[in-house]
Amino acid sequence: MYLIKLYLGKLMMFSFWLLITIFSWLPKRKERKQKVVVLTGTFYSKNWANAHLLPLVSCPSVKHVYIVSTHLEYQADGLTIVTPSDLSCRYIGHTLARLLCFFSTAVKVKPDYMGGFHILFNASFAILFANILRTRSIYFSGGGVTETLETGASENSYFKFIEQKDQFLTSTICNIIAHATAIITMGKGAKSFLAKNGVNNERIHIISGSIDKSKFYPPSSESPKPFDIVLTARLSAIKQVDLYIDVIAEIYQRGHSCNALIIGDGPLFTELQNYATKSGMQKNITFAGHQDDVLSWLHQSKVYILTSRTEGLSLSLLEGLKAGLPAIVPNVGDLGDVLKDGYNGHLIEKHSKQDFASHIIELIESKEKLEQFSQHAVESTDRFDLSVVQQQWVALFKKGNIFE
Repeated sequence: MYLIKLYLGKLMMFSFWLLITIFSWLPKRKERKQKVVVLTGTFYSKNWANAHLLPLVSCPSVKHVYIVSTHLEYQADGLTIVTPSDLSCRYIGHTLARLLCFFSTAVKVKPDYMGGFHILFNASFAILFANILRTRSIYFSGGGVTETLETGASENSYFKFIEQKDQFLTSTICNIIAHATAIITMGKGAKSFLAKNGVNNERIHIISGSIDKSKFYPPSSESPKPFDIVLTARLSAIKQVDLYIDVIAEIYQRGHSCNALIIGDGPLFTELQNYATKSGMQKNITFAGHQDDVLSWLHQSKVYILTSRTEGLSLSLLEGLKAGLPAIVPNVGDLGDVLKDGYNGHLIEKHSKQDFASHIIELIESKEKLEQFSQHAVESTDRFDLSVVQQQWVALFKKGNIFE
């Protein structure tokens, strides 16, 4: 069964690439000075939408943005949310209904750019539809290298069965990405990987999610902080939250205490609660579930933790740093673009629970170092402020499509 699914997956991605290549021969329509953009994607939180949509919607070069989504409640000037009909969702499913609505919306408004978040499959359809409609495409690479199946691990509903890297799949996905007019990566690692795998470097732009400093800010020094550490993530296998629980157990085994917080929901929520109980850590971990007001929880915490198997440049990490939390994270993906070991936190090699535990104990038991790292954490996020990211979009649209 594994080989059959793998073969079908290869056939599907090759078909995508072939169709995209054929329609890429069509000449592009003239690009307007004030851009109209149609996007699609899955948005797991309002903060994620804020980070990626607000700088684009408020960019002076953009006239209007349309988002085609089934579960997004969001308002901003210059933004229209388009949802597929309940009838279409009922009879052909949410995903297919959304993609058909994505195409029909583009036919109606004639955008200058069509874009998708994540290559499997929103951005792949965005590139294909853009070529069919003779317009330009944007691929938002929120997950970094992981999205190409380079690591074998994926949260995509179809390719979650992949056990290890398949070179044909990774190469085909990179060939699809190479057809996008603009590729938006969150960090240097993803850009370097794509450039080494056949994507023209001139098309790749590092534009991370933005942080609105008027909303994410450090708390007052008198604010109570009952939680020593906090992790915010979608509770799925790739986030390795079980390692987070193991780290807490390791801290207690060394004779230290640690009050921990987990913010987020996902398919492993109940399983992780049971794992905490099995580990004897249920009284030391608070599972807060999904929270719209993440900042108020961050302000109750001292140190930010990630244990992911792989990451792009994590938005939740940026939010934690902007809120004044030094971070301890694995040295994977693009996390090292913002996290400097020994300055605003620590980078952990090989996901060592012993190293995680040692650095956590060091920080929560040293008030002076915690305050110093906290100040550095805030300073290190200045380049992700909303106004800075807006200007990056201005520069991208000013550059235009140099390949036309």
